[in-house]
Amino acid sequence: MTDWVLHHKVGPFDMTTRYIFLLLPLPFLSHSESKQAVWASSRSAMRTARQFVQVALALCCFADITFGIEVDCSLYASGIGKDGTSWVACPRNLKPVCGTDGSTYSNECGICLYNREHSTNVEKEYDGECRPKHIMIDCTQYRKVVRDGNVMVACPRILKPVCGSDSFTYDNECGICAYNAEHHTNISKLYDGECKLEIGSVDCSKYPSRVSEDGRTLVACPRILSPVCGTDGFTYDNECGICAHNAEQRTHVSKKHNGKCRQEIPDIDCDQYPTRRINGGKLLVRCPRILLPVCGTDGFTYDNECGICAHNVQHGTEVKKSHDGRCKEHSTPLDCTQYLGNSKNGEAIAACPFILQEVCGTDGVTYNNDCALCAHNIELGTSIAKKHDGRCREEVPELDCSKYRTSTLKDGRQLMACTMIYDPVCATNGVTYASECTLCAHNLEHRTNLGKRKNGRCEEDITKEHCQGIQQVSPICTMEYIPHCGSDGKTYSNRCAFCNAYLESNRTLNLVSMTTC
Repeated sequence: MTDWVLHHKVGPFDMTTRYIFLLLPLPFLSHSESKQAVWASSRSAMRTARQFVQVALALCCFADITFGIEVDCSLYASGIGKDGTSWVACPRNLKPVCGTDGSTYSNECGICLYNREHSTNVEKEYDGECRPKHIMIDCTQYRKVVRDGNVMVACPRILKPVCGSDSFTYDNECGICAYNAEHHTNISKLYDGECKLEIGSVDCSKYPSRVSEDGRTLVACPRILSPVCGTDGFTYDNECGICAHNAEQRTHVSKKHNGKCRQEIPDIDCDQYPTRRINGGKLLVRCPRILLPVCGTDGFTYDNECGICAHNVQHGTEVKKSHDGRCKEHSTPLDCTQYLGNSKNGEAIAACPFILQEVCGTDGVTYNNDCALCAHNIELGTSIAKKHDGRCREEVPELDCSKYRTSTLKDGRQLMACTMIYDPVCATNGVTYASECTLCAHNLEHRTNLGKRKNGRCEEDITKEHCQGIQQVSPICTMEYIPHCGSDGKTYSNRCAFCNAYLESNRTLNLVSMTTC
């Protein structure tokens, strides 16, 4: 039997394909017949070899096969024990390598041991730990809804935990789709099941360090952005950042997982808010008049956490808090550099064309064109983006007045019977009404067609009440810091500073929240 070895170079790989041909004894032939038989045999062998090459090329180019680097296992002592099991004497040095099977081995010898124990042919794909392979999710299968410029994904209430590429566990695949839609991220799935904690010490010996004159240890870290989450809950630019922090602060922080730390949002304790039943057994939650906006998982902004509790009780829903602050809106940043014409007193001013191409800003105001929005930002130092082309559309929640009882007086006038329960709503005219029923009664009495802008009080009324008693701009404000977020996107240091701006804006500025913008 003759062993033929065929070498074929394919791309970056050296493929060695081994073919075995059996040389069978030929019957007695004449010289010419022998030549023809040998030639036929040679042609047959060449044809067979060519077929094998074609098969090999097909496997290389079209099959999902991983070609690795063969490990020289002859470097390590091996044998068979008395019980018949194979063994390989591997050193204990830690030099992780990634195998072609997607598993990480302590060193190259680990691959040799695995192959010997399992009769496999795993090779080394590259040095270092295996990088997780991201699985893209088909989010088109889940229904999307756009409300108030926010994209919401309707997810099924099925608990099939998956681990995202941000090292965060989601209830199911749809949860990743919903998070990406709301936060404009591109998280993919790593694997099914909850994320495994990757808590472990960081090898700081590979980063150069020196001791300063004052005795502090300084670590020289590379400027590589590969965020990791520390066990202290802080995000570091890379693993070296943890080393530098430990050296400087003399702490023992370890790596919790790769990626940025994610804030765990605790469930709202709705038991802390008083409730009472009204006629008909309907339960109502009494919420404080505190403006600390939170974003619900339904994509709506609530005045405070209690607002979510009240909504759930009233509508039988299970909305949770997504994050503090108002829900993020979809917007388009503008390139304002094209409109910078000249400067005045060292300040840039925009030279805008007189073209009416109205756009809606994220502040809810309609501007004549993109340039007018840029000019507004330059003049007032704001960072308002474009929400959409065209005039701002006020998306009004449907107002159903048919559920409230009416009666007709002798003079023909109709009246609506409303309870005295205070459950404020903001109407499209910017006025706060005591309840939805009261708004319906106003429409009936005055023959208007006002809609409901939102549940809760109007910002205009909140601002007016907040700055009540301040009739003129104060030249001096205290230095206390109690942040006020204005509807212009600016954070004001305290009530005095905000109310000054409110008066200067001819009372058009509104209070958005008692937090930083």
